[in-house]
Amino acid sequence: MEPPDSIVAPETSARLEDDLLRSLLESTDYVGSGSPLPARSGGALQLATPEEIREAFVETWESLSHSLGLGIRPEDALASVRDLVLYDIPDGTRSTLTVPPHHDVETDAGMYCLGLVHTLASLGARTSLVLTHTAYNRERGPEDTKRFLGIMAKGIDPFRGYAKRHRIGIKIHGLLPGYELDRALRASFPAPEDPAHDAHFLMDYAEEWFLTTEGRTLLEILPDIDVVVRHTKLQVSGGWIPIRMRKSAYLYSQNGTLLSNWTFREFAGMTAVALLAKMMQRGEALSKTYISIDEIKERFKERELGLGQRVVRLVAKPKKLFVLGSPVGLIQVYL
Repeated sequence: MEPPDSIVAPETSARLEDDLLRSLLESTDYVGSGSPLPARSGGALQLATPEEIREAFVETWESLSHSLGLGIRPEDALASVRDLVLYDIPDGTRSTLTVPPHHDVETDAGMYCLGLVHTLASLGARTSLVLTHTAYNRERGPEDTKRFLGIMAKGIDPFRGYAKRHRIGIKIHGLLPGYELDRALRASFPAPEDPAHDAHFLMDYAEEWFLTTEGRTLLEILPDIDVVVRHTKLQVSGGWIPIRMRKSAYLYSQNGTLLSNWTFREFAGMTAVALLAKMMQRGEALSKTYISIDEIKERFKERELGLGQRVVRLVAKPKKLFVLGSPVGLIQVYL
């Protein structure tokens, strides 16, 4: 007997083949959770799968919600990550001594950003911002300029391959005339069709940008920022983005930004804590209204008289510390 004609329409079959091919391409970057993650081996990426990252996020959120009495289901929190806009300001690359023997600190520092973008994309976030380096870094002299340009240069090839395989839109801002890596960066990141995630990278950033016509145009491109994550420093000076940060929550991370210093569970956990910071800030900045005098009294009692603060320990032997604010005091999260 002749086999029956296919009941799958040609366009459906083509789409399934495209989806399969994309899945196979993406899977080349993944490795099982039994391996030390994230990592690189022989030039290949070794990243946690999106499923593992989502599971880690859910586990962290369940613990946060239980400890703080949030009453927000993990699946609802995960769905909320789609609209979370996180602005990460890396730091501590010179003083974090976790560099493994198989690659150098420049590679390790650059790959932190890839690990972060992979985590956010895996959790469904639509966009993010990363401050790669500032123009003020150049004031330290030619040796430090060479150092951060080396970090940038070593990140181009891994990012180019990852972005192409995973449909990540890499949007680079700050490539002014004379920037040393201008040609290499512009040629490496064509815009994908229907990107899964848009990652904005600020190069040679200076707050003075926004006093210029070009800088004000950039403000129209950048999204409103929900949470600013600053590593190793309790400040955002040098990385402030006017207008886009008017309602931002601030999250302090007491941990240097080398890829070897972070596991995929810690990346997912940081995202969960960032979402918590956004929720704690909601309705507070520029739009706060009080329902009753009783609410004002309760807030005063807990914040001013009780000097309220909460400490949440998510693991027995934490290696990460985050500090965020709430309407009634500080929250410290050990992860």
